[in-house]
Amino acid sequence: MSQSVVCVQPSHTINECMALMTEKRIRHLPVMNEGQQLLGVISIGDVIKAVIAEHELTIHDLEHYITDL
Repeated sequence: MSQSVVCVQPSHTINECMALMTEKRIRHLPVMNEGQQLLGVISIGDVIKAVIAEHELTIHDLEHYITDL
Protein backbone atom coordinates (compact mmCIF):
# COMPACT_ATOMS: atom_id res chain seq x y z
CA MET A 1 0.00 0.00 0.00
CA SER A 2 1.17 3.50 -0.70
CA GLN A 3 1.07 6.19 1.95
CA SER A 4 -0.54 8.85 -0.24
CA VAL A 5 -3.48 7.83 -2.39
CA VAL A 6 -3.39 8.99 -5.99
CA CYS A 7 -6.87 9.90 -7.20
CA VAL A 8 -8.59 11.63 -10.12
CA GLN A 9 -11.69 13.70 -10.67
CA PRO A 10 -14.47 12.92 -13.17
CA SER A 11 -13.08 15.60 -15.48
CA HIS A 12 -9.89 13.59 -16.12
CA THR A 13 -9.72 11.89 -19.50
CA ILE A 14 -8.99 8.22 -20.03
CA ASN A 15 -5.61 9.16 -21.50
CA GLU A 16 -4.76 11.21 -18.41
CA CYS A 17 -5.77 8.30 -16.17
CA MET A 18 -3.71 5.87 -18.23
CA ALA A 19 -0.66 8.14 -18.09
CA LEU A 20 -1.02 8.56 -14.33
CA MET A 21 -1.45 4.83 -13.77
CA THR A 22 1.62 4.11 -15.90
CA GLU A 23 3.74 6.78 -14.22
CA LYS A 24 2.79 5.75 -10.69
CA ARG A 25 2.69 2.01 -11.50
CA ILE A 26 -0.78 1.56 -10.04
CA ARG A 27 -3.71 -0.56 -11.17
CA HIS A 28 -6.60 1.29 -9.54
CA LEU A 29 -7.55 4.96 -9.30
CA PRO A 30 -10.20 6.30 -6.96
CA VAL A 31 -12.47 8.90 -8.56
CA MET A 32 -13.28 11.71 -6.14
CA ASN A 33 -15.58 14.70 -6.59
CA GLU A 34 -14.58 18.20 -5.53
CA GLY A 35 -16.04 17.58 -2.06
CA GLN A 36 -13.59 14.68 -1.72
CA GLN A 37 -16.36 12.07 -1.81
CA LEU A 38 -15.55 8.75 -3.44
CA LEU A 39 -17.54 8.32 -6.65
CA GLY A 40 -15.96 5.06 -7.80
CA VAL A 41 -12.75 3.30 -8.74
CA ILE A 42 -11.22 2.93 -12.21
CA SER A 43 -9.15 -0.18 -12.86
CA ILE A 44 -6.48 -0.65 -15.51
CA GLY A 45 -8.93 -3.04 -17.20
CA ASP A 46 -11.50 -0.24 -17.45
CA VAL A 47 -8.89 2.00 -19.05
CA ILE A 48 -7.83 -0.65 -21.56
CA LYS A 49 -11.46 -1.37 -22.53
CA ALA A 50 -12.10 2.34 -23.09
CA VAL A 51 -8.97 2.77 -25.23
CA ILE A 52 -9.84 -0.29 -27.33
CA ALA A 53 -13.42 0.96 -27.82
CA GLU A 54 -12.10 4.37 -28.89
CA HIS A 55 -9.71 2.78 -31.39
CA GLU A 56 -12.45 0.54 -32.79
CA LEU A 57 -14.67 3.58 -33.32
CA THR A 58 -11.84 5.39 -35.12
CA ILE A 59 -11.25 2.36 -37.36
CA HIS A 60 -14.96 2.12 -38.10
CA ASP A 61 -15.17 5.81 -39.00
CA LEU A 62 -12.10 5.57 -41.24
CA GLU A 63 -13.46 2.50 -43.01
CA HIS A 64 -16.70 4.35 -43.76
CA TYR A 65 -14.80 7.40 -44.90
CA ILE A 66 -12.74 5.31 -47.33
CA THR A 67 -15.72 3.40 -48.74
CA ASP A 68 -17.72 6.61 -49.25
CA LEU A 69 -15.03 8.19 -51.46
